[in-house]
Amino acid sequence: VWLDLRTQSTVENLSKRIPGNNNFVKSKTGLPLSTYFSAVKLRWLLDNVRKVQRAVEEDRALFGTIDSWLIWSLTGGANGGVHCTDVTNASRTMLFNIHSLEWDKELCEFFEIPMKILPNVRSSSEIYGLMK
Repeated sequence: VWLDLRTQSTVENLSKRIPGNNNFVKSKTGLPLSTYFSAVKLRWLLDNVRKVQRAVEEDRALFGTIDSWLIWSLTGGANGGVHCTDVTNASRTMLFNIHSLEWDKELCEFFEIPMKILPNVRSSSEIYGLMK
């Protein structure tokens, strides 16, 4: 777990922008807006690390949790690796709608995170790929 309070100001800025009601994030994700979850950490990286910004701009960036990195790495990485995660890990990012079981367009827009960098969401019980 990455409990890094560098993202505290990011949470404070985002909380001022919550549309409509204060339950915007929680009603879709079941999670409070917090420094604990991945979306805030990714937003911080996009705001503060030029190499990350450039990689996203150049379509060289992928985002995921540790499981998606392991799957991607074990299935070939940059040489054809599978970029996926399961529903349970996706649900801990603050970008995944727990009702529709999909990445949420409004949440991604709120956090200003491009959906194209997110892993495919798969079931917890299937073959994701073969190790290379």
